[in-house]
Amino acid sequence: MTRRASAHILLLFALALGPTMTTGDAKAATTAPLNINYTLVARATLNLTPATINFPDGDPTSLPSVAATENPVVVTAKIRKDPSAALLATLVCQGGPLVSGGDQIPSSGITWTATGTGFTGGTLSSATPQQVGNWTTSGTYIGNLNFRLANLWTYAIGSYTGSITYTLTAP
Repeated sequence: MTRRASAHILLLFALALGPTMTTGDAKAATTAPLNINYTLVARATLNLTPATINFPDGDPTSLPSVAATENPVVVTAKIRKDPSAALLATLVCQGGPLVSGGDQIPSSGITWTATGTGFTGGTLSSATPQQVGNWTTSGTYIGNLNFRLANLWTYAIGSYTGSITYTLTAP
């Protein structure tokens, strides 16, 4: 083999090895996509503190309406709603009468006042849900409800119990 032929072979060998024969820091880079999906749905969370209220006894002449000893009841409504939905997020309540054996105090004897953005006062009903609040946007809404009970001479003596069901809806 001639000197010229061996130089060509060496040159071909060097060209074939190319990047592997470089000196210094060789770096390689590549990219790859990562697709992200996150599906959000309407959500509603409701908390009432305290969960029980009591009305004290009093003279109906001097106290025609008695306040619950635990006032205010703090209501926290957390809402995630569809911003394109025309419907409002709503909080309603409904409750039966207060009962002691065969005696009853009608649910309409319970009223509340409200403070806080979107909260409204009202009168309890056993027949129809009553609005307690409504909101147009997602968020956390905190309000105070102060309950009162009509205190009438005509109520029969006894220990009365009842309940109110609250429903928070986010469209």
